[in-house]
Amino acid sequence: MSEQVSRQMNSPVSKVLIIHNFYQQSGGEDKVVEQESAMLHSRGIETEHYYVHNDSIQSKGLANMAKLAVEATWSLPEFKRIQKMLLQVKPDVVHVHNFFPVISPSVYHACERLGIPVVQTLHNYRLICPAATFMRGNEVCEKCLHGTLLHSIRHGCYRGSQLQTIPVAAMIKFNELIGTWQHKVSRYIALTEFARNKFAESGIPLDRISVKSNFIQPKTAEAKYDPNDRYLLFVGRISREKGVRNLLQAWSGLEDRAGLRLVIIGDGPEKAELTAAYPQEDIRFLGQQDADTVLDCMSRAMYVMVPSIWYEGFPMTIVESYSVGTPVLCSRIGALEEVVEDGVTGFHFQHDDLENIKTVIRRAVAYENYAAMRQQVSEIYTARYTEEVNAKQLMAIYSKAMEERNDEAAASV
Repeated sequence: MSEQVSRQMNSPVSKVLIIHNFYQQSGGEDKVVEQESAMLHSRGIETEHYYVHNDSIQSKGLANMAKLAVEATWSLPEFKRIQKMLLQVKPDVVHVHNFFPVISPSVYHACERLGIPVVQTLHNYRLICPAATFMRGNEVCEKCLHGTLLHSIRHGCYRGSQLQTIPVAAMIKFNELIGTWQHKVSRYIALTEFARNKFAESGIPLDRISVKSNFIQPKTAEAKYDPNDRYLLFVGRISREKGVRNLLQAWSGLEDRAGLRLVIIGDGPEKAELTAAYPQEDIRFLGQQDADTVLDCMSRAMYVMVPSIWYEGFPMTIVESYSVGTPVLCSRIGALEEVVEDGVTGFHFQHDDLENIKTVIRRAVAYENYAAMRQQVSEIYTARYTEEVNAKQLMAIYSKAMEERNDEAAASV
């Protein structure tokens, strides 16, 4: 059945092995893995999974933490486990989402040993930045990209610890030296052109990096914006890199909010502090909410706010907002400038300039062509971010990886 459907999709792919190291705190990356797997399965592509969880690290005890740090660079036990699974499953393609820290880059070598093409989605910048965010303190930092990884160790960029940063930096450098990033991955998937160019700067061949954005499952909420009930909405982790503090400071400085409210959905390390610091009636902290409630709130919001102060990968919040026709106000930084088109699907502001944030909010709220902007948002969502569009892009990437691996095998004969 799966082979028949894959032929109908003009693809040679009938079976995919999906590999992912889940985080202790589930996030957007984990959600994408689950959605893509369901998308493939619904189209008759057989999917097998090799999943590990960071929760397993907690049970190892301090005595084995040093061993884990070494294996994060290149794990022989994981190499053997994955090689065994590859021989059993015999996939057409292996799709890796996250290998850190348990699986390690040895997964690529296991695939190459058996001649199986591997696709790697670049959800963050872990291959070139130990922090994975290009962020240090409250600012963007690219010192490891343009200089030496010693910068990350000096500043303890991984979890604020010099000791814990050493094995992460070693993992990046060791695999760079043995050519893992450059030669062992058939195709990379970057979420934006911005990210694609950053990885190319690091030495990954540009022609091996495809761009494919995230998507969401068919929307379950219809746009129902009410011009008489106006509010701006933030959805996400309430933490430093998300820029919620700057947003609240700018909001409090708006002279005339004219009945406009600010609604914040989510949890995080800064939630308690910010909730106490901003008790005014026109700011509402709703805490964590289920997916249906989030989409409903988005559909009724005037704008969704994305005030991040770091290079976001591809926030699912934006795609969700687009799916219900709601435009976005976002920081003028990194990939956000690309995903949100200024004056088309929302507006940009300077994340570290409170006066500019206020100016853009005032401009957006008074925007005369707001109804037309909502229509443009819906049209762009349909053209770029639906499951159907994403499926075609992903199958094309798999097919390209298989073709290139076959060409390499033929050339070596």
